[in-house]
Amino acid sequence: MNIRKKVKKVLILAVPVFCIAAAAAPAQGKSLNWNMGLLNIKSGEMVPFSAPVQSWTGEQFRIVIEPRAACFGYVVAESSEGDELAVLQAGPLKSGEAWQSEIMILSPPKGTESLFIIVSADEQKTLSQRISAMDNSPSTAQRRAVMTEIFRIRSDASKFKEAPEKPVLMGGASRGSPEKARGVEFSGLETYVKTISIEH
Repeated sequence: MNIRKKVKKVLILAVPVFCIAAAAAPAQGKSLNWNMGLLNIKSGEMVPFSAPVQSWTGEQFRIVIEPRAACFGYVVAESSEGDELAVLQAGPLKSGEAWQSEIMILSPPKGTESLFIIVSADEQKTLSQRISAMDNSPSTAQRRAVMTEIFRIRSDASKFKEAPEKPVLMGGASRGSPEKARGVEFSGLETYVKTISIEH
């Protein structure tokens, strides 16, 4: 992904998503249950992401998240060099409504892009603050602060036994055959952190 060229476009295009989702409230007293898929735009198929995703330059993807209850979602893309971050989502997600990222295009140079997906019952306030600070004053220090907080959340979440992931049909994620729209269901914890590596 050429994050440098995509950041402004992604953040501008994501504004309507934030406005629509602004009324969402965190899921309180309920087990978090949500589905996720990495949708290949060309084939319309969900790409398995339990291992690094093998791809090629020019391929296009969307991240699709379908929460069963109102929650908070954060999606951050990191360049293969680790010197650029793009925030694709940082805020509430509405119950039963699929959120889709803007189209991500893999572009030179070759490398491994990283996507960090955090879904939690409650807002991750420190992460929200650090993302806001980075948006207001982009710098290496601000990017590091965002990534440090993501790693802290991931470390905390890994202390709890994670319920098994299972395949699930994600209706509305693809206009093709429903058999192609197979994502992954997560449930049982209050916070999930998923890292997807895309090698190209």
